[in-house]
Amino acid sequence: MNAAPSMKSRLAMVFGSLLILDFILVIVMLATDKNLQTDFGSSSAYYIHWYAGLGIGVITLLAALFILATAGRTTADGKPTGMSRLGVLGGTAWAWLVVVGLFGVVATYSQVGFASASQFARYLFGVSAYPGSLSYIPWLYDVVIAVYILSAIVGVVALIQIRAAARQTSS
Repeated sequence: MNAAPSMKSRLAMVFGSLLILDFILVIVMLATDKNLQTDFGSSSAYYIHWYAGLGIGVITLLAALFILATAGRTTADGKPTGMSRLGVLGGTAWAWLVVVGLFGVVATYSQVGFASASQFARYLFGVSAYPGSLSYIPWLYDVVIAVYILSAIVGVVALIQIRAAARQTSS
């Protein structure tokens, strides 16, 4: 392994760090959104969307830690290890899956008591509090999506660089 981190390993470390930021934002959302914690004010605490968010956060954290642990590893001939490639590939796929899910959750509007998908979208993507909702940070969902998109893009770039490095050293 080289003493100085290569560009591909630094980019993988940035990717892993962005996933850590995604995890932190998800945890902040879970801790601050009273609508999410109480099924939008019903008597049942911690609704299924809260648990889904927790699952997203935990998987994101595990992916980030794996990527950070394997980012700088190379074989004796300087190629990125299979574990490093696997971590970045898995993390990138996960980030894109989360982005699709975060937009797709609008389709579950009836589960949370909204009359239409557009009402639920206004709640999720609005920058001011939705009328009649409990305490939450209105713009936080937008930030979570934006950072996951950024993470996914950085993951794609890191993956391209890792694959190019693997091909380059084999030539």
